[in-house]
Amino acid sequence: REDEIACRALGINHVLVKLSAFMMGATVGGIAGVFFATYQGFINPTSFNFFESALIVAIVVLGGLGSTTGVIVAAVVLTILPELLRAFADYRVFTFGVLMVLMMIWRPRGLIRPRRRAFEVKGLCP
Repeated sequence: REDEIACRALGINHVLVKLSAFMMGATVGGIAGVFFATYQGFINPTSFNFFESALIVAIVVLGGLGSTTGVIVAAVVLTILPELLRAFADYRVFTFGVLMVLMMIWRPRGLIRPRRRAFEVKGLCP
């Protein structure tokens, strides 16, 4: 996944693979932006504040970079949790900050860790 020398040894163009992954991610982000703009009805630069950006970063940190399921769970939790804890709205940013720091210390790969391979192929090459 991150070994360019191994990619070249296998005949895979690592630049093309990285560029394709970036394009797919940007496409999904663009489509999500279209849905968000349609939902809002009107968007301008003041539609996004620091808390909205921090919430997106918190979702990625809590979910884990390699886990789609973890990011979905984190998005649901971080979307519903502020509504449940509305009485403590003054401490929301502080709580998110503490939660992110604790996750980085104790669970750096996110809430749900990516699956490990069930088996390894050994002994094919002499």
